[in-house]
Amino acid sequence: MLDDIALFIKLCQTKSIKLCSELTNIHASTISKRISELEADLGEKLVIRTSKRFELTTYGDHVYKNCKHIPLFIEKIVNTREDITSYSKACGTVNAALGTLVSNRLICPQIHKFLQKYPNIKLNLSFYPSIRTWLDPRLDLVLSVDHIKGENLDNRFLRHEYIGLYCTKDYAIRNGLPLTIDELSQHKIIGLVDHDFKPLEYVKFRHRNTNDEYLLDCTNNQLNMGNNFHTIQVGLSGNYLFGAHESLIYDELRNGLLLPVLPDWYAFEIDFYIVSKKNISREGQLFIDFIYECMRNTSIS
Repeated sequence: MLDDIALFIKLCQTKSIKLCSELTNIHASTISKRISELEADLGEKLVIRTSKRFELTTYGDHVYKNCKHIPLFIEKIVNTREDITSYSKACGTVNAALGTLVSNRLICPQIHKFLQKYPNIKLNLSFYPSIRTWLDPRLDLVLSVDHIKGENLDNRFLRHEYIGLYCTKDYAIRNGLPLTIDELSQHKIIGLVDHDFKPLEYVKFRHRNTNDEYLLDCTNNQLNMGNNFHTIQVGLSGNYLFGAHESLIYDELRNGLLLPVLPDWYAFEIDFYIVSKKNISREGQLFIDFIYECMRNTSIS
């Protein structure tokens, strides 16, 4: 069953039986058969099959979200069998592109530990707001917010995050907190600006447990921002509710400076992937393991 679950995870990441077949070298009809067998073993449908689209059932989405870390976990266990003393002698250069926001809190503060542990490895790191493509052939790996297609690329799931609403304690004392999703309209909220510099007029919220949806009207918002890091800085003024990546406000939540607002509701969800060349060097694999530890050890949800 574990092999079939791994195949199901790959299918979910590629969102295409054809592409999954190309990446795994497994015939499309065999993939369909194995997914059907997995559904029979689990007693639930995982995928809604149509000729034009790929869609998970509610149970399929549940299985994917709770099992998608398994391939990386197994790979990490296998890698630990290698001689640890030889790792300390690793020598080479790793070229990586990382997402600016998540790296700011989770990875950059720990970089010195990696370099101390592996003094003969050089890191060339570039940072970008949001990576969804393979940026340059000279790269060894990227930290992406999407599955990147490529026959010579490996995609490894790292972390799942929700973007929910938060506020400062001062805001809560002065204005109170909304008790229901309908009360959001009574509060000042920092809206969003898309990549085309246009404010989003509506933001869809979804309940984590029931999948109920609520459409928030932001057409009259006085303030809209396109960068989550700067949104948080303005939100810390105590005058707004604001959305944030969980990893960016980990410390503020722990020390009580920020409070979650309607924690069962979220506006967006993001999957982080490490994408690397299939012939990744030992030094590159060490850096992948390091990134995995950074992102695994700081978790709120």
